[in-house]
Amino acid sequence: MVLPLVQFIPELNLNLEPESGILGAGGGDLIIVSMDEINEEIAKVEAAADELMNSLDPNSAPLGSFPGREGNFVKAGMLTNMVYGFIIGTFIIIAALPLLASMGVL
Repeated sequence: MVLPLVQFIPELNLNLEPESGILGAGGGDLIIVSMDEINEEIAKVEAAADELMNSLDPNSAPLGSFPGREGNFVKAGMLTNMVYGFIIGTFIIIAALPLLASMGVL
């Protein structure tokens, strides 16, 4: 059974064949469009989306990393929290010094 073509972008005469999912030119003024470059860009976007979803798992390895790099997100999160804690603690101590000196504690 042959299904009719579905007009995808009528202005460019692009049609979609429902059985195979192939997007191509057809009807009216014939325009031939190569979808290879678009498919490559879609593959890059899909890889980036997969990497974003995998980054939610702290035990996964980043895309394009060497083998054995699982758990980098856990280490990076721990180091980031340590640095933030050090900076905030230092700020609180420096801010409290004048107050403690005026109270006669120091």
